[in-house]
Amino acid sequence: MEVCRLCLHEHADKWWLCEVKNHNMDFEFIENKTALEVVEDMNDEGLNNSFWSARVVPVDGEENSIPDLKQAFPHQYNFLFKTHHGVMDGISLAYFMHVYTKILDDILSGKTVNDDVRFGNFRLDDPLQPKLKEIQQVLESDPLRLAEDKERILRVTTKQPILYSAYPKPKGIPSTTRHIVRKVDNAIVNTLYKCCKSKNVTVTAGFEAVFNTALVEMVTDAGAVDDVFKINTKHSINMRRYFKVDKDFKKFPLGCHLGGMQHETFCRKPARKHFWEHAQENHNNFQSLLKNNGPLIESIVRPQVRGPLDPDILRKGDPQDYSDYAFNNLLDLTPLVFYEGTQIQCKDVYVYNYLNNYLYPILFQFHTFRGFGSLTCSYDTAKVANDTAQELMDRVINVLEFVTK
Repeated sequence: MEVCRLCLHEHADKWWLCEVKNHNMDFEFIENKTALEVVEDMNDEGLNNSFWSARVVPVDGEENSIPDLKQAFPHQYNFLFKTHHGVMDGISLAYFMHVYTKILDDILSGKTVNDDVRFGNFRLDDPLQPKLKEIQQVLESDPLRLAEDKERILRVTTKQPILYSAYPKPKGIPSTTRHIVRKVDNAIVNTLYKCCKSKNVTVTAGFEAVFNTALVEMVTDAGAVDDVFKINTKHSINMRRYFKVDKDFKKFPLGCHLGGMQHETFCRKPARKHFWEHAQENHNNFQSLLKNNGPLIESIVRPQVRGPLDPDILRKGDPQDYSDYAFNNLLDLTPLVFYEGTQIQCKDVYVYNYLNNYLYPILFQFHTFRGFGSLTCSYDTAKVANDTAQELMDRVINVLEFVTK
């Protein structure tokens, strides 16, 4: 893929996308480390002047083994692929892994690989520009609405995370990203889906209520006395929803078509008693924002009230936290990633993100793959202590079990 031959280069105080002419693959086979340790090493290394790197780590003993597959595929490895949101979003990365698996399976099967076959359509233009120009014209013609949007964006990007009120940032700890991964029992996943459907709320709204409940109970137990907690969350939005998409994956728009949307919520105590009421409020407000072009409006208005995001501040500094946490609901990755090869098969997927010096201290990500659920908590060690992150994740799982029992 062309995007994997790109790199970032600083010149004249600006960052440029450049093509690497003689690119040596950043690829290593690593033993005597766990996959998670290698993930964290890759986080700490940064980009290494390219937009991708890969590592292969043997599976240790019975770790994550699926008995039905182990007999047919006795050799098991973790393949770790790191890329950058500047060129690839999660959907593109998932499909990239599907293509990688197919090509590798063809090679091992002795088949000829056709280098002329195109997988997806990497778009250098921004298909959202016509829609953004249209929205900007509407906002400029309606000063009252523009003022309201500016007030809302300013309101949801200026509050300190409630976690800091009870668990201050660690002192003297450098910014690194660490991850906690929990497999979620199939029965819990299925029950949560059924409960959300019966309550007419999305799974995203249900998970947001789970995280908010865990946060509120955690800070309350640490001494917070508020009856209602305002919690700002950041959601990754697949912006393909706002432009025409060809469902044929040979023409599917790959690259990074990712947007963000701030969501303001209010969680009342006792949080478990009001859980589904809170989830319904989350759902109604979130869906209203989506239907009314919330992510697009935010991309226009936020720079007007907060100033443009400075890459150097994100790279070197400590920007103000915009959100209590971020959440990516990646849904079921099986259709995108899985390829039923005869020589190799992907049996599980894990997703990690790099948060060093970013705009929120914690990122939760949930997905399912081949019928199994996975919940990841990534956090910035300069903002959240390891013990605090572990306690929060324990509480999230406890709330999840409570609402699905």
